[in-house]
Amino acid sequence: MHSAIDGFLRSLAIERNCSALTVKSYSEDLDSLLEYFTDFAGGTPPVDAIDVATLRAFVAYLHECNYARSTMARRLACLRSFFRYCCRQGLSATNPAKALRTPRAGRRLPHFLSAE
Repeated sequence: MHSAIDGFLRSLAIERNCSALTVKSYSEDLDSLLEYFTDFAGGTPPVDAIDVATLRAFVAYLHECNYARSTMARRLACLRSFFRYCCRQGLSATNPAKALRTPRAGRRLPHFLSAE
């Protein structure tokens, strides 16, 4: 999985011409997935062994850690993009991240001016 991540990050920088900050953010997002696998799954599985249930458990973990919805949305976007890359490269037959739903962004209530 580490070589797939390295290839994905290189493709972001070279093929898709993403900024260094985007590549850094995606790298951190994928590092959090690897950390989750190390802590809770007993090691990093091969890319083709990761399924929807595994990724949903990761999303539940992010929710339990009280990450902001915007952070969770960015990490899910990263996972979708990573697994799309893996499918194109023949590393995985399916994209398990495709079935994940992005959490809705919270909205703030408007502030009204008082008559005073």
